[in-house]
Amino acid sequence: MEKEKIYIDPEKFALRFISSFNFEFNPKELEVMAKKELAAYLSAYFLVEKFNKIEGENFDRTQPNNLSDLGFDDLLAHVTDLNKY
Repeated sequence: MEKEKIYIDPEKFALRFISSFNFEFNPKELEVMAKKELAAYLSAYFLVEKFNKIEGENFDRTQPNNLSDLGFDDLLAHVTDLNKY
């Protein structure tokens, strides 16, 4: 079985993410609502970009076949590296 690289479209994900929220319309707080929606959109967008970058780096990396062969420090570094996003 070949390993397939995962790619998530950041714009589609971010738009889908903010569409899942119910931002109640209040004309008096329109700017505050817009800022919340923008913050949600940008957070989702940049999270997916980070994921795609890390997935790309890990996909192309040659790793040992058996992680149990790694020493504790190497294994800890490997797990820390995988948990960046």
